[in-house]
Amino acid sequence: MTSALGHIPQRVGPLAGLPALVSDLGGKVDEVFAGSGLAPQELVADRYISMALFVALLERAAAATRRPDFALQLGLRQSPSSLGPVGRLMTLAPTLGEALSDFVSFQISNSRGAAVYLHRMGDDFAFGIGIYGHAFQLSSLPYDLSIAVGCSLIRHLTRGQIAPLEIMLIRRGPKDPAPYHRLAPCPVRFDQAQCCIMLSRQQLAYRLPSADPAQRGLLLGQLNEALSRAPWGMSGRVRHALRPALLQGRDSLGEVARALGFHPRSLERHLKDEGASFYVLKDEVRFVLAKELLALTRLPVGEIGASLSYGSHSSFVHAFQRWAATTPTKWRQDFASRSSAPA
Repeated sequence: MTSALGHIPQRVGPLAGLPALVSDLGGKVDEVFAGSGLAPQELVADRYISMALFVALLERAAAATRRPDFALQLGLRQSPSSLGPVGRLMTLAPTLGEALSDFVSFQISNSRGAAVYLHRMGDDFAFGIGIYGHAFQLSSLPYDLSIAVGCSLIRHLTRGQIAPLEIMLIRRGPKDPAPYHRLAPCPVRFDQAQCCIMLSRQQLAYRLPSADPAQRGLLLGQLNEALSRAPWGMSGRVRHALRPALLQGRDSLGEVARALGFHPRSLERHLKDEGASFYVLKDEVRFVLAKELLALTRLPVGEIGASLSYGSHSSFVHAFQRWAATTPTKWRQDFASRSSAPA
């Protein structure tokens, strides 16, 4: 395991509690960190590490404790404070919906490899997360951690008054689903094209007891100023916007440009100045999501293509062959063979 794999920055945040939980569950902390280039005491919430290392530490901790539900347990130990200033801002919002929207607005400051979103889905709303970074191990554990953190955030913000309507996960059904059903008193659906918590409009309108408009205004100003100095450029912003846009089928150049507050031609100029292209970035994000859904779920290939905004099964297969030099079905088979091979 090496932190040189993938340089996508990820705030440690909830992972800061990993050493303590490994110890509590009888695992050997030093073994989890061996070869990582990081000591357990250096895993502090405000530090940034590569996303590759973030995922690898989760995988190692689950193996060391022999607890497939390790990421869930870690996530349920979190509170808004684990998100740093963004979490503090959430506690000051007037409603649950505005708190979650604040998280969506500033979450790119915590991760440049995964995007949080809040969008309408039928009569309700999906509060979810999607990974778009690459060059690290495909794993369901980051999603387990994220969904547990999400449930914990909602519980803390509303002081236990609001519970999800439903939980959806990008992962195959586990041998023991009981830990997932303990996340919240609601249905849990596996083998989904997105990882999210479903909430109603009425739930989003819930008034938060910790709301403070004056303090929120001050902190909003500070966070907006910090965001204006962001180092990730237009390419980073477009990747971050594309991941949830694909889920909604609003992934055209014009739609993404409007979501970011730009005219399409202006967005293209900014990307060209960085040596990037909207359509190349879109293909990159699509390829990451395609591999993820093929590896982590049992979704039929046709459904995966539809979730990536492809109009037909054949158009998705042709695109995947262009990216991977093989078909989606063969790639899935090869991935399963590699994953089941002895270390």
